[in-house]
Amino acid sequence: MGSDNGNWCLIESDPGVFTELIQNMGAKDVQVEELYSLDSDTLHALAPVHGLIFLFKWQGASRSEPPAGPTMGSEHVYFAQQIIQNACATQAILSVLLNRSDDIELGETLNNFRSFSVDLPPDMRGLALTNCDQIREVHNSFVRPEAFLSDEKRPATEDDDVFHFISYVPVGGRLYELDGLKNGPVDHGETSDWLNDVGEVIQKRMSEYSQSEIRFNLLAVISDRRKILTQKITTMDADISKLLKRLEALRLDDRADSHDEVNRVESQIGMLNSERAGLEHMVEIENDKFAKYRTDNALRKHNFIPMVYQLLRGMAMKGSLESATEQAKELGKKRTRQPRQE
Repeated sequence: MGSDNGNWCLIESDPGVFTELIQNMGAKDVQVEELYSLDSDTLHALAPVHGLIFLFKWQGASRSEPPAGPTMGSEHVYFAQQIIQNACATQAILSVLLNRSDDIELGETLNNFRSFSVDLPPDMRGLALTNCDQIREVHNSFVRPEAFLSDEKRPATEDDDVFHFISYVPVGGRLYELDGLKNGPVDHGETSDWLNDVGEVIQKRMSEYSQSEIRFNLLAVISDRRKILTQKITTMDADISKLLKRLEALRLDDRADSHDEVNRVESQIGMLNSERAGLEHMVEIENDKFAKYRTDNALRKHNFIPMVYQLLRGMAMKGSLESATEQAKELGKKRTRQPRQE
């Protein structure tokens, strides 16, 4: 799975982590949403969806997959081979962003990187990513503090659980799978509505695993929901304003048929106000979600080791560490003996 880890850390597969990564790389109005269903209605409810990122347990090349080499007509697909193992999460994100540059405002860093690397072959694109200081610094901002550091680098063995990220993205009316461990993009065929077709492709890959394997994660790269909802509210406010002006004019008209029209317009205004309230509530939910992302990411990055060390040191000096350790052990034994609640 790629070569030496280099100077890239492992990062967590989490929508809050991926959203902040994208923001810190400079892309605008993009967020990542975790998916729990592959059905078309769920995917369309998040539209516009720029691409999907799939995490799965890597078990080598599958015999049922399409050829791993470059496919005819895929020259316009931005594909980079994976050079560094720990960079596969960021590489999967970039596989979506750099192929959707017509729909996404990439920002200076990603625009410069794409312009520099777009004419390179896939292996050199991967090497260019590995050596891009700006992207690596954003990626490594999520490095977890370690209590013990070791220079030893042990390669993964057959007994290790190794996980891998790949991307699914529509380009030029076709659905592509972008896996940095392959030689080129995998073409899954022509598609008029890729959100209707991608579920079957991912489901087929998942079916190749045993029924006991449930460690999959699917993330959607979508437009910022807050911006989309706010735009809908703005459009709705304009419609309500027009109806209010219409209502005012009707109330000055004494004709009998105007009264029926007044009732109809008042009903329309009421429905729009109700829908508007629903949209405002959805904006609040998204704002709360982003606030939680910021809190969780701050906790991920914070180094609690000095605090824990000082706490344990203080307990040891007071003579309470040993008894607290034994109490914790007993509590752990009790929990393991308790029957699981279904």
